[in-house]
Formats: sequence, C-alpha cells, structure tokens
Amino acid sequence: MAEARHSVKRLWRGQARRFALWVPVLVACGVWMRFIGVAPPWLLAGAGVVALAWVSPVRLPVFWAVCALAAGFGAAEWRIRDVAAPVLAEPWRGEVSGQVRIVDASLSGRPRLTLDAVAMPGMAEVPARVRVSVRPGVTVRVGDRVRLRAVLAAPRGPPEPGAFDFSRMAYFDRLGAVGYATGAVRVSPIPALGLPVRLRVDRWRGTIAAALRARIGGEEGGIAAALTVGDRGGIPPEARDALRDSGLAHLLAISGLHMGLLAGLVFWTVRLALALPPVLAERIAIRKVAASCALAAAGAYLVLSGAGVATQRAFIMAAVALVAVLVDRTAVSLRGVAVAAVLILLARPESLFEAGFQMSFAAVAALVAGYDATRGFWRARAERRGIGARLATGAMATVMTSVLAGAATAPFAAYHFNRLVIWSLPANLLATPAMGLWIMPCVILAAVLAPVGLDGVALVLLGMGIAWVMGIARWFGGLDGAVEGIAATSPVALACIVLGGLWVVIWRGGLRLPGAVVVAAGLWLWAGTDRPDLFVARDAELIAGRGEDGRLWVSRARAEGYTARLWLRRNGSARPDRDAAYDRREWSCNARRCRGWTGAGQDRRVIFLRRGDANAYDCAEGGILIAPHLPEPQTPACLFIGQETLAGISGLTVAFPDGRAPVVRTARPWSGAGDQAR
Repeated sequence: MAEARHSVKRLWRGQARRFALWVPVLVACGVWMRFIGVAPPWLLAGAGVVALAWVSPVRLPVFWAVCALAAGFGAAEWRIRDVAAPVLAEPWRGEVSGQVRIVDASLSGRPRLTLDAVAMPGMAEVPARVRVSVRPGVTVRVGDRVRLRAVLAAPRGPPEPGAFDFSRMAYFDRLGAVGYATGAVRVSPIPALGLPVRLRVDRWRGTIAAALRARIGGEEGGIAAALTVGDRGGIPPEARDALRDSGLAHLLAISGLHMGLLAGLVFWTVRLALALPPVLAERIAIRKVAASCALAAAGAYLVLSGAGVATQRAFIMAAVALVAVLVDRTAVSLRGVAVAAVLILLARPESLFEAGFQMSFAAVAALVAGYDATRGFWRARAERRGIGARLATGAMATVMTSVLAGAATAPFAAYHFNRLVIWSLPANLLATPAMGLWIMPCVILAAVLAPVGLDGVALVLLGMGIAWVMGIARWFGGLDGAVEGIAATSPVALACIVLGGLWVVIWRGGLRLPGAVVVAAGLWLWAGTDRPDLFVARDAELIAGRGEDGRLWVSRARAEGYTARLWLRRNGSARPDRDAAYDRREWSCNARRCRGWTGAGQDRRVIFLRRGDANAYDCAEGGILIAPHLPEPQTPACLFIGQETLAGISGLTVAFPDGRAPVVRTARPWSGAGDQAR
C-alpha cells in the first residue's frame, strides 16, 4: 500500500508543472456551463467557498480549478449582459435609416449594409444594429447615412438542434434584425473628417479593398482584398467552392497562419538586417528589437484587417509569443498557447463555440506538442550541413506541420461543416509554402512601397501567387471524390475527442494512454450516431423526411433554401442538391392536406394539415400530424405537432428509435438565457 502511495506521489510530482495547462480547459467549461444554463451563480460561489475551506498543499489545485470554472462562468455572464440589445419581436416592413457600419456581400453576392444608430419610425424598441441586403449597383461607403424601405425579421435560430445558430452570433454582434431593401437606397454622404476614428479606418480599408480589386483584377483581386483587409465580398462563388473543396478555404480568413507569417517575416527580416553590421549586433539585443518590430507589424495588420474576432484571436496568440521573446521566455510553448486561450475566453467567451477558435487552438496545440515530442530529431537534422539536407529538413517539417494541423482540425471541420476533404494534405503542402514565401512577402512589400507609388510590381507578383494557389485549389477540388459528406453527430462525441486529445497533448509519458482510449470512444460514438427521421422548419414552412435509401426528401421546391441545404448537409450530403431532394419527395398534396412517408421502413405516415380541423384519418395511431393552426389535444392518438409545439421554435426534429416512443427535439433562437435546444 505504501509503495502504491509513493508511485502516485511520483506521478503527481512528474506531472505537476502540466497542471497549469488545464486552466483554459476549466475556463472553457465554466463558459460552457453558463451558455447552456446548467449552473446558477450560487452553485459556483458555494463550490468556491467549500474549496477555500478545504485548502491544503495537496488539495490546493482543487481550489484553483474552481476559480478557473468561476472565472469562465463569470466572464460569460458579464459578456451576455454587456452586449444585450433589443431584438425585433415581429416581422416588420417600413422605413429604416442609420449610419453604415459595415459594407460587405452575402453568399449570393448581393451587397449588404450593416447599420447602427438605427431609426425606425413607430417602433418602440429599435434594434441597436440592422443588416439589410440591397440591390447591386448601390454606391455606399462606411460612415454614410442611408434611408430605405425594408422588410425585416429577427435573426433566425438553428434549423435543428445542434446546427449553426445564427441568432447567437447576431446576439453578440448586437444585430437585432436582418432583411432586405424593397426600393431605392437614399444615401447622405458623410466626409471622412466628420467620422469617428474607427469609421475612418474602416472607410480607408474599403478604399484599399476597392483599389486591390481594380488594380489586380479578377478573382485574384478579390482574394488579395480578403488577405489584406479582410473584405471577402469580391470573391466569386466558384472560387470559394474551389478553395473549400480542396481544403484551402482557411487561406481566406485572416487567422493565425497569416498573422504568424507576417510577424515571422518581419521578425527574421529585421533580425537579419540588424545582424549584418557586427558593431550593431554587439551593442543591442537585436532579437528583442526584431520582436518589437514584429509586434508593431502584427498590430498594424490587426487594424488594417478590421480587427475581426478571428484576427483578434490570431493577434493575441502572436503577441503572447513575441512578448515571451521580450522577457526571455520560450516563444512558442503550450504555456503560451494556454495564456492566449484564457485571454480570448475571458474577453470573448462566445468564441468557444466558433469553429475558428476550436480549429486554431487545436492546430497550434498539436503542432507545439508534436514538435516538442520530436525535439531531438529536429536538433539532429539542424546539425546537418549542405543545401540538400536543409531542403529535405524543410520538406519534412512542412509535411509534419500539415499532417499534425490537418489531423487536429479534421474532427472540428467534420462536426461544423459535415465535410471531409480528401486531398487537403497535398493541396496544403503545395499552397502553404506559396503563402509564406510568395504571397505574404508581396503583401508586405506592397504595403511598404504604396506610400511612394511603387507598389505596382509587388501587386503583379501578388496576383501571380494567388493565381498559383487558385490553380492548386481547382485541380484538387475538381478531382472525383474530392469531398466526402459526414453526417452530424451529438456534441458528446466531439467532447470525447476533444478531451481525449487534450489529455494526450497535456500529459506526458504513459499517462497519455487513457486519452487515446477516450478519443477512440468519441469516434465510436460518432460512427454510431443516428440521424432524425423527420425535420420541420419554423412555422412548418418546410418539412423533410427520410426515404427508403436513407436520403432526405423535402416538401417544397423554393421556400427555406438555407434550411433545406443545411438539413441535407448534416445528413451526410457532400454537395447538397435541393432540387434533387425535392424530386425524390414522398409527398402528395390536395387542397386540405399533404401526406408523406418517412423512416427507414417508410412505415411512418406524415400528415401536414393545411386548413380545417383534424379527423381520425389525419391523426391515426403511429402517424405524425403537423397542424400549425390547431391547438394540441390532451390525448392525441398520434404524434400531434400543433400550435404549442411550434410556437417560437426555429426548428424541430423527430426520431423513431426501435421499439421506443418517438423522440421530439426543438431548437429556439438564442436569447441569452442559455442553450434553447430541447
């Protein structure tokens, strides 16, 4: 027994320095608890008091763990209350005026304006911000005031439980209504000098984006604007599809890759320039000067790109690494990654649920842990001389980086986007070096030469580099079977994969083995996930069921296009085809009702009652009756989905487990109270 206790103590001491790496995980758990509404504040406060009273040298980590949980919970609570703003309660049609805050484009390419300082005559509670799609050809700049007539509605919730929740994203953007303009847009231009600094910078960014699109031209100009100032409105849909199908879509978002490349290029360029004069190298700490210049360049890039959430996250991660250089610490370490994660979670707790946050930190953690585990191998490679050996080392590092980052981000890509890109590794092996050695240097060179009007050559080279990347994207994205659809799973499966992966990355030695087992359990749960058999959109505007072949059919050809595509994608369709889903519908209609069949054996009859009262045929035993206009009876013979069930929901699913009662789950728009899926 004593020997066992000594073994536990040795294990404890050997891993003690790794405990701090669990702090961001615990902060994230606190954020998660607040967002899904499972822990009231008094519960965490009570746990903190108990832990404080229980403190001892061995139990002290318990106290700090509770503090981390409380910090995450409190940060989420403060953020939810801080951004709270009115949301449109009912659909509204009328005149809207406001100041243009953002000019971008929707996925369909239509211009889109985000307005603040909004005025809506006759409206008691006016949303803080409104987003309106307008007709092509409207010339509007950030900071201008506009007046238009529009049709507006509240931001939509998830079309099914677990799907992307636009209403939650809109809540934290203080976006209270979205819609489209029904007439001309009247613009009142505002001079730049009359604008706040933030709007002046955003207008300047718009000018740069327009200049890049005009001077470089084509899709290369649109992508250059995205890489430089974060404006993706000029990228054609086919270019987006090629980048997505080849696994290169991450190159469009200004994220850790771009910020790291920029900061790294500036750091090594300044360091090399200062090291050339021997006298200068002996008198100043050139490494710290280079880090300061790189930090300044990263800050300028943050401002130039619009300081979006993803860019803020990338800047914090780069800043932590550069500050570590300034204070003589290891520049890239798991502790630095943990610090960056904690800062972001405390500042923007909603980031925890974003694919960008999850994929960024998964990739960085996997890279740091992987290179740390193979440190001896890379040191031995660094001692080899000769151009051939150095090129081989660079090629191996590129392959290892792509493999680690790809493996770490694949579960998140499959969970959020329901796609597995088959040729992502070779595409990234060819395109990523071009980003670091060609495209980003041209961006920096163009920025340096632009004030003196000598940026023309740099822009030509930039366009050529982007064309090279797009050629790679089209080649790999156009191959047969380039994309495989992945059916959606429950958050439990992803949580097992994440926690198991963190266990493997954080701990050392044999203690890592249980983490691999948990990851395997998560993959097993994912493979065994059953999808629902019936889907109902908001107000029953669209219904989908499962055919005999397992594929979904949809009830209408045009309504709820986004919802239909999302259902198909989450059902495992790599390239959702709404028209094909409508053509294979098990659905027939007359003036009073529509009838269809769903379930693996096509043994579940679905009745959608358009008007009138229900009868015994409509609500036969074992069937489903959907009647948005009828109250639900006390003891229906069938599964009755009526006014009470459909009130206020954004989506509904029904599953038919073997030998058990149907399982109905609903999703509602985010309100700040917690996860609305039931």
